[in-house]
Amino acid sequence: MPAKESRNILLWRRGSAVVTAANLIITRDTRFKLLEGYSLQIKNVRPQDAGDYNCQIGDHDNRDLVHTVEILVPPSVRSNPETGHVTVRKGGTATLECKASGNPVPSISWTRKDSIHGSPHLSEGPTLTLENVNRQDSGTYRCYADNGIREPVFVDMQLIVLCE
Repeated sequence: MPAKESRNILLWRRGSAVVTAANLIITRDTRFKLLEGYSLQIKNVRPQDAGDYNCQIGDHDNRDLVHTVEILVPPSVRSNPETGHVTVRKGGTATLECKASGNPVPSISWTRKDSIHGSPHLSEGPTLTLENVNRQDSGTYRCYADNGIREPVFVDMQLIVLCE
């Protein structure tokens, strides 16, 4: 009696969704393609493509191989408020804030753009708080976001101190 030919089916899954079965593309997303019958290619990747992709061989052992896709995203930064202007009375507290995004999560640092006294580096983190402000604190403050992907980005914020 001739031996039965064993035909294993290779599946690519993302979560419970089947992306490919054997040489068929199941997903409607045209960015997915099979290379050489078993390698999964995703063109024009987007942040939402990140996650676990399971390569499963449909044999009696049901072996899975998990590939984790991480999408690197350059930093972006914006000021809060979006106008980039903060006005505070002399003696008050000024709070400058910027919001950054990217993958990996960017680190944030603050400098005084028009610094005339010493090191312009002021602090780390999304919020810069200046207490008991006076006229000399008025000026441009720069928030930098850096995650090692491409060049750091920045946004300038203008602090205006009202003197009575």
